[in-house]
Parts: sequence; structure tokens; C-alpha cells
Amino acid sequence: MRRTWACWACAWLAGGCGGDARVEFSAADVISAVAGQMERTVEEYHQEVSRFDDTRESTAVAAFVARVRQDSADEAAVEAHAADFESALRRIRQDRQTEWARRNAALENVDALREVSRGMRKLAIQSLGLQDELQRYLTGWIEAYQRQHAGANNSVKVETRLED
Repeated sequence: MRRTWACWACAWLAGGCGGDARVEFSAADVISAVAGQMERTVEEYHQEVSRFDDTRESTAVAAFVARVRQDSADEAAVEAHAADFESALRRIRQDRQTEWARRNAALENVDALREVSRGMRKLAIQSLGLQDELQRYLTGWIEAYQRQHAGANNSVKVETRLED
């Protein structure tokens, strides 16, 4: 399901380029560049969130230690502080797991973009092959036509130059 939008984008690009290999190669390069930028952004975000979570964890530990030192004589208060500390660590862990799942989902999108890029390159290569075959066929056909009609009428000349 996540790759659906990428497939639509590929179909749109392929449909709009009319089989021109240069356009397909350019589209593949752009999609690949976007995938690389997305991957770098996702990794930078992951590193920032990890640093922030480490800071949150250190703050929670420091707060727990300070509270235990302050209320060390009161057993009930220490138990309450321990419960609060466990709760804080659980929230930090859940946040890390959520961020990790989001990171992986974003990287799946990066993989989908790279897959589309590879597909566009293959399409471009196939386009090149078809253009070359078509050019050889047309050139051969025109040369055969000229040979066949050369004896009958020398005044008719067909231009055999095919442009890109």
C-alpha cells in the first residue's frame, strides 16, 4: 500500500515522457536524489531524537536520585519516587519505539523511491534499445526502397538521415 503512490508517480512520469530515454534517465536521477535526501533527513532526525531521549533519561535519573536523597527516611515517598521513575523510563522507551517505527516506515518509503528509480532506469535502457532497433529497421527499409527504385527513377531521392 505504501508503494502505491510511488507506482502512480512512476506511471505518470513514464506516461508523460513518451519513451524518451533522456527524460526517463533524468527522472530516475531526480527520484534517486530525493531518496538520498530523504534518507539523510530521516537519519538526522533519528539522531536528534536519540540525543533528546538520552537527555530526558539523564534528567529522569537525576530527578529520581535527588528525590530519593531528599526523602530517604520516608519509605512510602521513596516507593512513590521509584514508581514515578519507572513510569518516566517507560514513556521514554515507548517514545523511542514509536520513533524507531516511524523511522523504519520512512526508510521503506526511501526504498520504494529507489525501486521506482531503478525501474525508470530499466525503462530508459529498454527505450534506448527499442529506438536503436527502430532506427536500424527504418534505415534498412529506406535503403532497400532506394535500391529498388534507383533503377526505375533516378530523380527521386529519399533522405535517409534520422535524427535523435
